[in-house]
Amino acid sequence: MSKLNRQDSKEQERQILVTAAEAHPELFEQHSYVEGDALLREFGITIPGKASFSEGYLKLWPADFIVEEVGSDGTVYTVTRENVLTEETALTYAPTTFATLVKCGLSTIEVVEDLAKQLECDRQSIGYAGIKDRDALTAQRISFRKISPQKLKKITSPYFFLKDVTTGNGAITTGGLKGNRFTLLIRTPNSFFHKDTFDTFAKQLATVREQGFSNFFYLQRFGTPRLHNYVWGLSILRGEYEQTVLDVLAFGAERELPYFKNLRIQCQQAFGDWKAVETILASFPIIFRHELKMVRYLIDHPSDYSGALGQISDQIVLWVYALASRYFNQAISASGQAGGPLPQTLPLFLSYNKKSWAPYEAELRHDGIFPPPFENLKPFPALQMRDRSLPTTDRPAILWIEAVDQGLVLSFELGKGQYATTFLSHLFNLVSGKPPAYLDTAEVDTKAVLEQGTLRDTIAYFAPIIRSKVEAAADTEE
Repeated sequence: MSKLNRQDSKEQERQILVTAAEAHPELFEQHSYVEGDALLREFGITIPGKASFSEGYLKLWPADFIVEEVGSDGTVYTVTRENVLTEETALTYAPTTFATLVKCGLSTIEVVEDLAKQLECDRQSIGYAGIKDRDALTAQRISFRKISPQKLKKITSPYFFLKDVTTGNGAITTGGLKGNRFTLLIRTPNSFFHKDTFDTFAKQLATVREQGFSNFFYLQRFGTPRLHNYVWGLSILRGEYEQTVLDVLAFGAERELPYFKNLRIQCQQAFGDWKAVETILASFPIIFRHELKMVRYLIDHPSDYSGALGQISDQIVLWVYALASRYFNQAISASGQAGGPLPQTLPLFLSYNKKSWAPYEAELRHDGIFPPPFENLKPFPALQMRDRSLPTTDRPAILWIEAVDQGLVLSFELGKGQYATTFLSHLFNLVSGKPPAYLDTAEVDTKAVLEQGTLRDTIAYFAPIIRSKVEAAADTEE
């Protein structure tokens, strides 16, 4: 692994890609993808009326998608840059230090890895209630067990900062939140504000506000851009560890750039020669960080494929839950198509309780995993079998809607575990990938639009690492 820090490594990767694109532009051709009915059905998602929805583009800029955690007591932890931890911050020691983490460009898991490395502590010492998106501007409460506030003052990163630091007892645990507040700019074509199109949107929004929306797991659950997580989860549950490693290294998805597909073809050809595979991937320690962890383990432990997968245990959990999520989606869609009322809740099948398997027996038998062979998950102790039921519908709390030149600013709250993109998919045909040419790409301070302060200081802090999707497409970074 390169000893460069994350920012330097990302810049090094970007420069390699820019140079490659100048020599072979055909390997970096990007496309826009409309997440309409045909695509969503692959993941069990069926939404009536999708063909009539307008297109909407998310996350052109990170600040287009703001997520602010709502604590169990109703406190909203904001992304505004105030009460920041500095050398002058005076705090007394207690067993636990609490802070609001504001981040951009990294997932919560990646930030925790960075924090643990800088603090030289066990990752389990850092608690958080939920995982927030990488490709967004987010705020959430985190806790540090037996780590002094003074030690936190030495933390530095262009990708996050800490604020609202306090000390006390206890710790933040998974699920320990009420929900999340979203402030989003959905960039739309000009036709969105034509009467017929906007009337369709307004009618659909009224229906969702009154009746709620189907609580599907949306596409990010399945691992963008490859959208293949559930396949790897199925292979792991079948005990096909070698096949999983091969697929993770070699599967080239439609949404990947041809440049990266070519690297994956090379990995397939060199499979088993782990030094050679490492050489193929080594120039991209951030983009291929998970693949490299597995390959470097296999260099010392050839053919120990379950052990290689164990090096990325957080990903294994996500993949197996992606499989469970697809079954959950399919069950909701099937109930809706049958015309009867949805059950209020559905379990995930990842439980030793046979009642949790019942709603999915047909799908499990089809995939050759009934009864579920959970013994194949024993190499991955991070995967805990437990009873877990989830609501099949949810209802957003709409806080503010404002039209701007670029589209629609929408502020709303959802309960914990609910996807903003699931809600939005009931209103728009979301577009991902290359930004369509019709977009107005100007940055918008949505906090100012909604009279909730300003993003100015926060955006200034993250300026060195913020780029729009247009810029990312231009310089070819994945």
